[in-house]
Amino acid sequence: MGSKLVDFLNREVRRYVRWCTPSVILNAERVEDIYGTDVSASLSIYGIPGESSGIFYEAQERAAKLYGADMTLFSVHGSTGSVYIVMRYLSLAYGTPLVLVTRNIHVSVQNACEDFGIRYRFIPSQYDEELDAFVPPTPDDVEESLRRHPEANAVLLSNPTYEGLSCKLKEIVRRIRNFSEDVLIIVDEAWGSHFRFSDRLPETAMEAGADVSIQSTHKQGGSLQQTGMIHWKRDRVDSDLMMEAYRGYTTTSPSFHLMASLDAARSYLERSGKRAVGSVIKKAEELREKLKEIPKLKIMDDGLLEKWRDRISGWDLTKTQVILTSYDTTGFQLDLLLQRKYRVVPETSNYNSLLFMATFQLREEDVDITTKAVGKALSEVGTVRNKKLLRPPLRADPPVIDPYIVRRMPKRIISRRVPLRLAPGMISAENITPYPPGVPILIKGFRISKEDIEYLLTVKRHGGILLAKDPSLETVEVIYGM
Repeated sequence: MGSKLVDFLNREVRRYVRWCTPSVILNAERVEDIYGTDVSASLSIYGIPGESSGIFYEAQERAAKLYGADMTLFSVHGSTGSVYIVMRYLSLAYGTPLVLVTRNIHVSVQNACEDFGIRYRFIPSQYDEELDAFVPPTPDDVEESLRRHPEANAVLLSNPTYEGLSCKLKEIVRRIRNFSEDVLIIVDEAWGSHFRFSDRLPETAMEAGADVSIQSTHKQGGSLQQTGMIHWKRDRVDSDLMMEAYRGYTTTSPSFHLMASLDAARSYLERSGKRAVGSVIKKAEELREKLKEIPKLKIMDDGLLEKWRDRISGWDLTKTQVILTSYDTTGFQLDLLLQRKYRVVPETSNYNSLLFMATFQLREEDVDITTKAVGKALSEVGTVRNKKLLRPPLRADPPVIDPYIVRRMPKRIISRRVPLRLAPGMISAENITPYPPGVPILIKGFRISKEDIEYLLTVKRHGGILLAKDPSLETVEVIYGM
């Protein structure tokens, strides 16, 4: 039998209109013969990736210069792997550090903290249930969190949000510096690798004065899936220790092809980035204008964001958040309909929304194809009045037991499985995460609330994907006797 994966890539993928990652620059330089040129670090005279030497050092040095950093590392593990490297750095630098994080942290941050013995506390966050979007914290929120936890070693901001909203980063950096020069400022900038190339987009982490930036270059920076970059400022970060963290986590056999795609994307954007990103923004704007012609359909724009002006410095114009408040469907259900019947792929779906992300490889005709598909799909589901919206529980209370401690407890002794309906009041021994976007709801060591359960069951009932030990959500793992 042949390979189903090969057949899928060769025959199926191009048949879909993809408003999703990866956003690959098709005109960038590319390796001509993937199979014939696959190579390892045994061919070492040109440099070794794990040591950042030779051609690898040169490529990363050029990337650092372009993105406004002092040093850059290429990652072939996505931003998940980059997060692990940076979290390992914190563990090596501080032992058992305390990190303040925004509530929309990706599950990779949570997992890395557990694995490396890092404590974390949440900065209070807001959620707009109509827009189906996390709203960034204010500078006051961050400063107040630092006052509650003056022992914090670092602040990690997930910025921009999945939906493209950017916090007032320069002001937040200023407030943190005024509070303490010793606090490291890390930005999970997974969705901001293209910001550098348009004056119409929010400022980058490096421009705002952050110490470390973690970018998923494959998302909107032009490289192949699974690739990313870590940028940092040398006077704020121990570069030798960061390299130690890098060598201790990253594979010793990285794909040279993936690393080459990072360098190729960098090279193209250095020459033509403003034009290329401007073209992507234009496609997104055309999509928004055409979608607004569909009766009763709302699109996230400056008007809908006006109420959050004290929290956001701007938003990602390459993204289009479709609001389904007037339609008798969830984003989960509409996403499936668009993919199965119309071969249109949104970036992600949520209870009351769909998110479309304009990419470098979209064709001119894809805007019309998508608009017609959305219109036809919505005509099949019909409209509704007084739709009940869904708000995730976003408590900022501290854990009963730090998650990294729960992670180290022998499961057979301290945990048991109970029916989910009986879990409120108990302490979770597992993480349950809707995916995408990958923001955890149930977290190890935190007390489970009735609101947590109701939210997860609603997401499940309406077609959302959940990462859980029991995907049916009939049971949940809790700490025994607590």
